[in-house]
Amino acid sequence: MMAGFFNADNKLWSAVNSAVDAIILNVMWLFTCIPIITLGAATTAFYYTTHKVIRNQRSGIWKEYWSSFKGNFKQATKTWLIFLVMFIMFYLDITICTEYLKAGDKIGIMAYFFLGLTALALMWFMYVFAYIARFEDNMKTTLKNAAIMAFSHPGHSLIVMVIMSAVVFVCSTYIMFSWFVPAIAMVFLNVVLEKVFRKYMSEDELEAEQENDMMRR
Repeated sequence: MMAGFFNADNKLWSAVNSAVDAIILNVMWLFTCIPIITLGAATTAFYYTTHKVIRNQRSGIWKEYWSSFKGNFKQATKTWLIFLVMFIMFYLDITICTEYLKAGDKIGIMAYFFLGLTALALMWFMYVFAYIARFEDNMKTTLKNAAIMAFSHPGHSLIVMVIMSAVVFVCSTYIMFSWFVPAIAMVFLNVVLEKVFRKYMSEDELEAEQENDMMRR
């Protein structure tokens, strides 16, 4: 009985292993995000490893993470700098408008407008870095295609936006949750985004990817 429990094919044991891998992956992401400039490459690697190791049972969480991190570092970092400037601008706008709102000035209601733009930017952010993790394109094409995908699939994008906004809120309010909440969210994000990405992949590409994943288990 015990031998069966610890068998790699046991569903419960497999789920426990996946949960442990997800927490380890979360910790790796947090530490590689500490220099803020690396957040783009770290998020790309986070998505890629979640897809390949957590969901498709590839082995080698450490190897897969660093392979993606290093392989996409240049493009992901350049792209992240665009989003960083955008998020800083939205933060300043929200902060200023909130002060006006506290003072009773009607212009302060614009804070909600900028909060909405921030939520949209978070959704686009996730599409972009998931796209970098899964496809090879230049930065301009990546930003454009990610936006097209996002607005072509509003239902999926709404879910992505809600998850991203919830993660930012929860982790900024309860910092200790940052050690595991992003990993849980990334699994759900991967499920949602892969449904979108698969629509843009040929049958041959999907079959080749599946065979590659099977060989590397």
